[in-house]
Amino acid sequence: MTYENIIVIYKDMPAKIKSFVMPDGLENYAIVLNSCLSFEQKRISTQHEIEHIERGDYDDIQNVDILEYYRHNIKNLS
Repeated sequence: MTYENIIVIYKDMPAKIKSFVMPDGLENYAIVLNSCLSFEQKRISTQHEIEHIERGDYDDIQNVDILEYYRHNIKNLS
């Protein structure tokens, strides 16, 4: 995977939302970051979203809350 199919957008959002990804179904992705985050948190959130893209999470048809729980708990077991 190359990163030329990923764009990053900064948007004012509620503090509880750090980031999310919008896939277009054609293997292009927009990572939307909360513009209020610190530089370090933007970096961490971007990496988190890239991991979702690399794992093919957007190819799965699952509830996002279940997906997040699964990904974070499996990561913590390694």
